[in-house]
Amino acid sequence: MQILENKNHFDCQEFDDFLIEEVYLEKVLVKPDEIWFRYLLDGEEIDCSIKYDSISLEDKNLGYSSQVQCWAVIIAVLSILRFSSVVPQKLDFSKYSQFIDKELLDFLKNIIPKCWSEKRYQVGKLAFQSPEIKVNESVLGQDITYPIFKLKTEQGAVDAIIGSGSGKDSLLCSLILQKAGINYDILTCLYNVYGDLEEQKELFTQASQHLNYRKQHYIYFQDFYYPWLEQRVNNFNISARTQDYFEYKKLFGTAATGECIVLPFILAPIQAIHKIPLLLVGHEKSADAHNLIDKHSGEAVRHQWEKSLEGSEKTEEQMARLFTNINHTSLIKAIHDVKIFELVFKLGDQLPYATNSCNIQKPWCCRCEKCCYVFAGFCAYGDREKVIKAFGKDLFTMEENLDIWSELLGLKGYIPWECVGMNEETQLYFYKLYQQGVTNQAMDLFEREILTPLQNSGKSVENYFQQIQNQFGKVYEDHHTIPEWLWKKISPVLG
Repeated sequence: MQILENKNHFDCQEFDDFLIEEVYLEKVLVKPDEIWFRYLLDGEEIDCSIKYDSISLEDKNLGYSSQVQCWAVIIAVLSILRFSSVVPQKLDFSKYSQFIDKELLDFLKNIIPKCWSEKRYQVGKLAFQSPEIKVNESVLGQDITYPIFKLKTEQGAVDAIIGSGSGKDSLLCSLILQKAGINYDILTCLYNVYGDLEEQKELFTQASQHLNYRKQHYIYFQDFYYPWLEQRVNNFNISARTQDYFEYKKLFGTAATGECIVLPFILAPIQAIHKIPLLLVGHEKSADAHNLIDKHSGEAVRHQWEKSLEGSEKTEEQMARLFTNINHTSLIKAIHDVKIFELVFKLGDQLPYATNSCNIQKPWCCRCEKCCYVFAGFCAYGDREKVIKAFGKDLFTMEENLDIWSELLGLKGYIPWECVGMNEETQLYFYKLYQQGVTNQAMDLFEREILTPLQNSGKSVENYFQQIQNQFGKVYEDHHTIPEWLWKKISPVLG
């Protein structure tokens, strides 16, 4: 990845008026099937809640109510990762210090610079590493009993639960487990910020109705931070201001941060009550890559560090410290998107066409980097006409998407701020379509900017793309944290 030339992203004061000084954890409540917490962002109230449909937080398998309260505070503490866009200078957990220990604070300090990498970059605050954290040292950790939750080692009804959305990665995780003969449940998170909850459920049903899971669990998120943030972005005109100031001409990012870190902790009571020892998520090897390198600091700036192997390992360490026999790992960490697209069509046949991955508008907005990336991969490995029908448009022929294709192909020197694969992977999808005789505006761009320079350089085009296939189409057997018993069962499926 080349170094992106840019105006000072290291220690800029241009947007300090938009940022906030302090996040204060004001209240944490535990209800029978819900946890609720309130933050004060420079005095403004922000409420969030997490509601469960398949458990009671009063279940005896969770132990004493004080343990559940401690767990709820841990969720509230880790959920401050969402406030990355406004880069708070201080985090005040004083009111709940008795439920927080030094190890949790150290974990938070360690991951914030990496989780907030992209958001620090977009407001020119790479010099800022982590907020000051305020606690009451005299009572720190005094009401914690370890383990907070524990699961007996006896085998339950299923071996694992998949944290599942309605995208290709979630679908592939289910297909891998089914092919390997592993029983599993599915957990789906529904968010008020993505619109009507029943419509979200319907989209998931379309993507999962032919899967053979045992039980469906839902978690409902009501989060009033993101509407608040959207209004703040508009009030301060921050998107236009950052685009005018920096050479990196992209909309201001407000996407959720830290969800992949917090989710395993949120699911812990479901695992404890339903006796499910292992949570599986779909974080691929492509997520390990950085998006660009800042020229002033040399920092590798990342959109999805929390999905990386390093992020997963650090989260797993905390889970092992706080809980007993409640574990999580990524089922597809050993493979890149190239392999994922190949497998999901090989194992899923027609099922991939019912998935959706867009983070802007369900099922597909057809105008974002994620939509374009998945569209290209689906066309390369599936039936192109069926892909166009599923998306409702041919994204290759939309002139307004040409700039996005330039980014995805690597012509801008960075990977877009989205959960997409590496530039070489997109190039390979285009090459496969080029070999099929596909012609359109996007393919013209690929031929002009990728193929022709390769041919003019005297390099073998075939060898170039074969090397990409070899690198991104293989299984990296040492690049995962999957338990040995599970790896033995799924590795033949991965191929």
